[in-house]
Amino acid sequence: MGGDKGKRKAAPGGAEGQKKKKKTGSGGKWTTPNQANKLALERNSVPQVGDRGIWVTCARHQENKAAREVISLFEEYIESMYGIKPASKEEAKAVDDDDAELDIEAAIAKELGEMKERKTAEVRKEEDNKALLKAMKLNIDCLLFVRTKTPIEPVEFVKRIVVDTKECIDIRKIKCRYLNRLTPMSVMGKATEQGLAETARQVLEEHFDLSGKKSDGEKSAEGDDGAEAAASEENKEGEGEDKKREYKPYTYAIRPTLRNHSNLKRDVVINTIAGLINDERHKVNLTNPDKVILVDIFQTVCGMSVVDGDWDELKKYNMTELYNQAAGITSVGQKNKEKQEKKEKEAQEQKEQQQQQQDEKKPESAKEAKEETAKDTKEEEKPASTDA
Repeated sequence: MGGDKGKRKAAPGGAEGQKKKKKTGSGGKWTTPNQANKLALERNSVPQVGDRGIWVTCARHQENKAAREVISLFEEYIESMYGIKPASKEEAKAVDDDDAELDIEAAIAKELGEMKERKTAEVRKEEDNKALLKAMKLNIDCLLFVRTKTPIEPVEFVKRIVVDTKECIDIRKIKCRYLNRLTPMSVMGKATEQGLAETARQVLEEHFDLSGKKSDGEKSAEGDDGAEAAASEENKEGEGEDKKREYKPYTYAIRPTLRNHSNLKRDVVINTIAGLINDERHKVNLTNPDKVILVDIFQTVCGMSVVDGDWDELKKYNMTELYNQAAGITSVGQKNKEKQEKKEKEAQEQKEQQQQQQDEKKPESAKEAKEETAKDTKEEEKPASTDA
């Protein structure tokens, strides 16, 4: 009996007794408020499927300054383009003063105020969703994502900014010290082959005729879903002819960028997108396209947009390069490019000179060869005439 008292009780029988309860329970029922807040903040700090916005590259180790800089710049253009005023200057000043040194009493008062005004993660998330801009600092150097909301249209919004930047010839009016490239994303989808195809159809149908290979793209991306295929076929029959007349025969180029992602390869991305476009109506042009299809894949999300063909001319929307071009400042990359072009030009001139020298020698060689041929022919004909 004494031995029985020291034994541990057996677990209750049945399926319920075999499962160990987890912290989060089933379907998150046992998630604590603190865990829910943390998960909500994590979900709200990275791009999500369904988002749209702008990728921003910046100077290394200057992500915090770049985030403040880009929000300030975007708010200025939101006011000028859409007539929407940014947050009050008092609120902006309060954010900017976070890093300033405060005395002990002010620090305590500030902390108490924050404790009183602290809200749950759900409320914060709702407010963030209502905000037009949300800058996200990611777990990668030199990269930010700014989520945008209606009425901001990322492509036209970024185009307006970079065109103004190109025309800024006064270096004193430069507004951005840490920002580099701005890449608009019209739609964010899943970074899978199916998600890529769905995102591509959603973005490209406004600019390109997808009727040529659309059925093949849907079959590979969606599998054997007969209902969806039938619905798509009905829509195509009803709207195909009208849409086909609206499409201009744009040429295009595809420019993919992959970061922290290993599932989709570059050639798969290009072939999947190109396979959806009617290749009889729209041709590939890598040097001077009418439209450029930008694809940015980061971790589990895939963003896409279609920009005008002057994307390369506008330095791929790199603000630093545009400022330097407008101010007549030659960057290190441009200097190296000019140096390489100079070397290639010298090599080409040397090659042409050598070719010219060879061409000058050719007439003499040709004359000697002709005389030699005539001599050989004469010697061959002489015995033949004797036999005759």
